[in-house]
Amino acid sequence: MDVRLKKLKIDFPNGWTDVSSENLDGPPTFIDSRLIEPGVLQISIAEYFFGQKPNPNHDDLIELSENIGIKNDFGEIIKKESGNCNFGRYGTVEFAGIDFPYISVSHLSNGKDFVFSTFICSRYPDKSEINDVKSILTSIKRRRFLF
Repeated sequence: MDVRLKKLKIDFPNGWTDVSSENLDGPPTFIDSRLIEPGVLQISIAEYFFGQKPNPNHDDLIELSENIGIKNDFGEIIKKESGNCNFGRYGTVEFAGIDFPYISVSHLSNGKDFVFSTFICSRYPDKSEINDVKSILTSIKRRRFLF
C-alpha cells in the first residue's frame, strides 16, 4: 500500500488494487481492477499535532464533505450519510453531475486526525461498488505500533 497511508490499516475487498504509481502527483489511489470502467477511490490523511483538538461531530463531517463538493461543482447532492466507523466517525455526501454521474466525498475523524476520500466515477457505479467503498472507508483504523 502507498507509504503515505502507512499509519492506517485499511481492508480492501478482493480485486481492489493500489494504482498510486500511475498518478505520482496525486493522493493514494485505488480501483476495483475486476471492472472494465472502475471508479477511482483516493484517500488522504491529515494528522493532528498540536493546538485545539478539532473533535468534529457527524454534522461537521457532513458539512466538510458537502463544502468540498459545492466548491468543486460536483453537481447535485443526492445523498448524505454519517455514522460511526473503526476510525471514529464519518460523514459522506454523494453528488451527481454532468461530467461525473457519481462522486462521493467522505471525511472520517477520530476527534484529532482526519481521513479524506473521494470516489469519482465516469459512469454510475453499481450498488456493489458503492458498498465496497463504504466497507473500505469504515474499515480504516490507525495502526497500533508496538515498541
